[in-house]
Amino acid sequence: MKVLKSLLKWLLAIILYHPLMLGVIITMLFMPYILYIDIKSILNDEIPIQNGSMILVSFFGFFIYLATRSRFLGIPYRKITILLPLLHMLIYTSFALSVGVTILNKWADEGLYSKGWAITLLLLAIVAIRLCMSLLYWKYPIVQRTNRYME
Repeated sequence: MKVLKSLLKWLLAIILYHPLMLGVIITMLFMPYILYIDIKSILNDEIPIQNGSMILVSFFGFFIYLATRSRFLGIPYRKITILLPLLHMLIYTSFALSVGVTILNKWADEGLYSKGWAITLLLLAIVAIRLCMSLLYWKYPIVQRTNRYME
């Protein structure tokens, strides 16, 4: 029974999870650029775009969370030590840009505020999320320091 459970766990990881994560990694590398192009097109054309990026970022964040919390599923991502922190930073940056796209869509679609205010709110949202990310990594650093390095 234990062997069967272990075999199923490995098959699930190799057949389903890791190929899906490969797609998540490749897509997350390009997600900030895609969102930047969306922001640029909203500002140039003043036409709202269809915004499903927040759902996509949340979906990808769930799989990155699984890789972070699960010892078994996170084995390859702990071997390549830069991969999980890179994915976390890409998630936070993509989330900030998705919030910015939402703000600009409100301006372009409903005219809730002027273009200047929309750009200001976009920049404030990005700065606020980047500050939260900095506080997170200040409290929980990627590399743990020992007493030897603190002297």
